[in-house]
Amino acid sequence: MQPSSPQGLVLRIDAKVCHVEVDGERRQLPLAGKLFESRSHEKRPLAVGDRVVLDPTGKAIDAVLPRSSQLHRRAASEGEAEAQVLAANITHVLAVASVAEPPFQPELVDGILAAAARERIPTTLVLSKIDLDHALAAQWSQVYAHANVRVLATCTVPGHSTTTTLQELAQLLHQNRSVVVGLSGAGKSSLLNAVVPGVQLRTGDLNHIRQGRHTTTHTELLPLPGGGHVLDTPGIRNFHLFCVGSQELQFLFPEIAAKLPECEYRSCLHDGEANCAVKQALARGEIGATRYRSYCTMLAGALAAERPGPKSGKAPQRGGGRRRPRG
Repeated sequence: MQPSSPQGLVLRIDAKVCHVEVDGERRQLPLAGKLFESRSHEKRPLAVGDRVVLDPTGKAIDAVLPRSSQLHRRAASEGEAEAQVLAANITHVLAVASVAEPPFQPELVDGILAAAARERIPTTLVLSKIDLDHALAAQWSQVYAHANVRVLATCTVPGHSTTTTLQELAQLLHQNRSVVVGLSGAGKSSLLNAVVPGVQLRTGDLNHIRQGRHTTTHTELLPLPGGGHVLDTPGIRNFHLFCVGSQELQFLFPEIAAKLPECEYRSCLHDGEANCAVKQALARGEIGATRYRSYCTMLAGALAAERPGPKSGKAPQRGGGRRRPRG
């Protein structure tokens, strides 16, 4: 790699071109070349937020510099599993979920939180449209408070606006490079318009969402007046983890990880084993039922991926095994 090769920041990726900022200038470069011909576990070797090295002509991307962080999920594709990187080099994740219209989807939210936890990226759960059901907003806030997740309950409707919370959200955005992720219609763009004047992102009504249309159609890195950057992403319908093992998964749920030392078996997966501290905490209401269901769904997926194929040896170890020493 030539020391004089120009470097840039990926701002947006379209079907055939990539928008890259180079020395303050925005360029459109083709999604072609050796970088895009090489096979990898990623659906696309480039993501918004990537720092890249251009060829000496400055007209093509030669390489992607190492990432400090990334938020990714399993791509919805047939055949071998691939990772879809939603954002690169971010310092904060905003998981936005409405309490109603559309209804809150705990498994989707928990997938986002687990993926961010795996990368050790600080995360905030933003509950939107709380004016539609304050009781439900309080219920979900309590569930995630038990999971040590920061929760901001918000509303942007005039007369119901949560001014203090929106100010707190604005401060978070100005201090970070944040990616905003959530279900279609959850109000991501409306929130950003409310807390960052001048952004003017397109918003849509719920009828568009019901028809499967997204008001945000691509991910774009936007500088914010007053500092910080935000990556607004298209609405998603699911969030499946990529290559997370059955033994690793429990550490991505803080309230479950906190109970591990109390389980009788070292390899306890909290899915039917005797004297499981997680199941006991669940019965006492210390772990949310929806959180535990999300964990079990993800665990089933991880175990299925670990099942031996034709060339594999023995099956993956489930819970049980050696007891944890007492005393």
